[in-house]
Amino acid sequence: MSNPVSDSRDSASPTPWPASLAGAALFLLWGLELIGGELPHEWAVPTWIHTLVGILFVSGLLLPPIVLCVGWIRSFPRWSYPYVGHVVVFSLYMTSVATPDLQILGVPLFGRQLWGWRAWIPLAVVALISLLVTRSLRPLLRLFTNVWHDWTLLTFGMFGILPLWVAINFDEMDRLYSLVFMVILTVLMIGAALLYLRSRRPGARIAALAIGIVPTIAVTVVAPTLYWQRHGWVNPRGAALLGGAVLLAMFLPAAIGLFRRATPLRPAG
Repeated sequence: MSNPVSDSRDSASPTPWPASLAGAALFLLWGLELIGGELPHEWAVPTWIHTLVGILFVSGLLLPPIVLCVGWIRSFPRWSYPYVGHVVVFSLYMTSVATPDLQILGVPLFGRQLWGWRAWIPLAVVALISLLVTRSLRPLLRLFTNVWHDWTLLTFGMFGILPLWVAINFDEMDRLYSLVFMVILTVLMIGAALLYLRSRRPGARIAALAIGIVPTIAVTVVAPTLYWQRHGWVNPRGAALLGGAVLLAMFLPAAIGLFRRATPLRPAG
């Protein structure tokens, strides 16, 4: 009997719907958090919505490492790659972040201290549990050999970084201005993730990634630039160059496909 949250290694087979939904859940979770965080203060929002936003924030910290652990144990199926990219980069980002409002059972977690090395604890726990369960480095090897045979997996992994990229670029703007873009980008990222996972052919998967990545980066460059031109100071050229560099980096793995043609490598067993 096939596992409901695993997907076929056959490049011509779409990822089953349960696994596709698992892959898109990262963008849904973060998208709802981004939308909730941009609700204007002047809106008469019910108290339960503020509570929900807080739950989404904590869930955004805890659930991605948990899902990554499941993906690791299952030898990194296609749907798990956004969680790899997200957890690694998010951990790096959190090393220089303080969360004074984050509490567990009413007790501040780290106060105003930077997370520092503690930001890597979730990833370390994931690695420890995964290694104890699998008792093998073979799943970790599959993480890389899968990319060798399908470079889009690495780009899809970097796609998981985009919710954090969106949050950073729209920080400290007028909430009503940002809210519209949060809704649009959330729908776009969820749709692109599902389209990628359900696509049968490599060309369709590349197109799905382009549909999700290119507009997202364009919006996160243009919209904040237009805002800060009216409300402060911004360097449009610098913003455009940064966005172009990120876009180039996300599709740079295509070079793996070209190199692979000249250097065949047998897949891991």
